Amino acid sequence: MISVLTRLILTAIILMVAACSTNKPLPEPYYKVPVDKTSAQQNEMSWWAYRFRIRWSEENDKPDFSIDLLLADAVVKPVLERNAEKLLWWRFHRRAARQAPGHQFSFLFYTDDATAADVLKALNESPLLANLIASDLIVEVVSSDTDKKNNTKIEAFSDKSWSAAIQKTWPSYIMGVSAFWLALIDEVKSELKIAKPTAAEGEDSIKALLQDYRRVDDEINEMWQQEGQHALLHHLSAVMGYKPVLIKY
Repeated sequence: MISVLTRLILTAIILMVAACSTNKPLPEPYYKVPVDKTSAQQNEMSWWAYRFRIRWSEENDKPDFSIDLLLADAVVKPVLERNAEKLLWWRFHRRAARQAPGHQFSFLFYTDDATAADVLKALNESPLLANLIASDLIVEVVSSDTDKKNNTKIEAFSDKSWSAAIQKTWPSYIMGVSAFWLALIDEVKSELKIAKPTAAEGEDSIKALLQDYRRVDDEINEMWQQEGQHALLHHLSAVMGYKPVLIKY
């Protein structure tokens, strides 16, 4: 016979397991740490780029950076999730200046020719991207030519003013940062109870979608301002051994 106490303990365990099973699963990291650089070179992998050039009206002093989040989460992420195992490195790049190319959001990735062709094709076929172009929010997309492979070196897109060692290892660092930012977008969307984005046909639908991502952008900006110093910069300093860093103006 099972005692009353034993039954209570078993019931508690069952309830705890059931509660745990309803928790949101941990986000996928979307990347793995590359270790065999020699093999990557021998396999003739290369860097590829897909750049979204975003309309920035002369009437607006500042660009609307929320569209970067929309592109990362709703256009790039589905393609990234399907191909992550084939991408040795990947990262995002964001920039906005009145000089050409203006406001631009870029997805860069390091892989073989065949995978690059699949990724670029999938991005081109995004229904949401087609609607953003039709609505004139995206004025142009520019992607690598798969017939040309000029960036086979791992450090090809690193800053040439850096030391050779940092140029070669920086892609691993910025990939982790990009994955962190992408997962943060997903987490904030969940907290704000924002639904999974759709292809957003029509002007009103696109405006509503952008408004959702403005809310997400506001939350992340607040986190960066309030928590970035300790959560990110302090711990980066800790990894580097709390050594002084030269700040140039």
